[in-house]
Amino acid sequence: MIKPFAPAAPTLALALLLAACGSQTPESPTGNEADAFAERIKGASPDPAPAPAPTQTPRIAAPRPGAAPGPYVPGTATDPEAQTCNAPAMAPYLGKAADDATRAEIMEVIGGANEVRFIQAGSSYINPDPTNPRLNLMLDKGGIIRDARCG
Repeated sequence: MIKPFAPAAPTLALALLLAACGSQTPESPTGNEADAFAERIKGASPDPAPAPAPTQTPRIAAPRPGAAPGPYVPGTATDPEAQTCNAPAMAPYLGKAADDATRAEIMEVIGGANEVRFIQAGSSYINPDPTNPRLNLMLDKGGIIRDARCG
């Protein structure tokens, strides 16, 4: 019976596996592999370097009629479908401070019939809805109007 060696069997197997991992392959008869490779390709004509692909300036489509300039986002001032809340009419006010004078001007532009919300940065807000007549003016932390959205 070889019971005293049974617990040592897994340890012995692990040691043999680890020893195999560290074994080295014999060197090629020509010496260093990198040097041998360099000798084999020596004198071969190098391929010309590939020419860089020409770059093109990205083209941006002109705003659709009735939309504010800028990247299109559904339900915002860049969406011509957002006419229900007059969001595209707010384009001249984007980037302006939402002070009392600007707020009064906005109410005149939209006719005062719509419900208008000035939403501060960080406030909870539902996704834009171009079919809703309520106008939401999105403000940054400094009180600057950054976007106009229906909803």
